[in-house]
Amino acid sequence: MDASSLNILGMHEEINLPQVGIFKLKSKTDTGAYNSAIDCCYSEERVTPDGEHILVFILLNKTHPEYTGKEHTTTLFKTKKVRSSNGIVTTRYQIKMDVQINGHSFRTTFNLSNRSKMRFPTLLGRKLLGNRFIVDVTKNRNPKRINTTKSV
Repeated sequence: MDASSLNILGMHEEINLPQVGIFKLKSKTDTGAYNSAIDCCYSEERVTPDGEHILVFILLNKTHPEYTGKEHTTTLFKTKKVRSSNGIVTTRYQIKMDVQINGHSFRTTFNLSNRSKMRFPTLLGRKLLGNRFIVDVTKNRNPKRINTTKSV
């Protein structure tokens, strides 16, 4: 693909997740991560009376301004071993969701993880970014930091 036809993203972007009713969510582009990740404060695999496996999850954490506490469900999930930047391997749920970035819509994989102590609740990884965007680290559309911790 010709680089001139790719859209340019900055280090920080706002995204929409229409399936779960989350809009203008501050995100960080992370070319070091393969999959994208989103803050998830609760996830549990359940079996319906029909024997179907479903994943129940709540996105973001209680201190985040977009937190609703709403339980979302999906049958399109799997577990995956993920190595963090510090080398620790953990098992995480992965789900497929639609994401809107700068007017473009894509279906991508998100790892569900507790990102409550991170600056941004969402990371956009290479699987989403590749062949679609160029990341310009000098371009910063949304430089404001999101503080998701309560002050005492």
